[in-house]
Amino acid sequence: MPHHDVLFRGLLGVAAAAALLTAGTGAATAHGAPEPARAVAAPAKPLGAQSSAGHYLVDGARIHTQPSTGSTTVGYGYTRHSVTVQCRRVVAGQEWFHHTDTTTGVTGWGRWDVVVPYIAVGDC
Repeated sequence: MPHHDVLFRGLLGVAAAAALLTAGTGAATAHGAPEPARAVAAPAKPLGAQSSAGHYLVDGARIHTQPSTGSTTVGYGYTRHSVTVQCRRVVAGQEWFHHTDTTTGVTGWGRWDVVVPYIAVGDC
């Protein structure tokens, strides 16, 4: 499944949950009249999961120290490796994922075209 489809489906799930939270229950007051519906404030946390399993899209994916192709490469990811994605950041229009290659133990940044989470993660 393409990465953007995964993010879109995750966002749809969050939107559905928010709609359920804001729906009024119509609880009765002491006079028997229903109370007006009140919006429930969303918790103050970033959109998406705390972390997600993921995968590399290519062999030899560079793992960077910063969300930039100009930063130091600290390791390489391969399609057969396991990945845990912690969060995302958009830099200069490019989506980057802070992740750990759990096969090698190397942690760093990978761009959207080399590493993707299975479900949407929050912003870093």
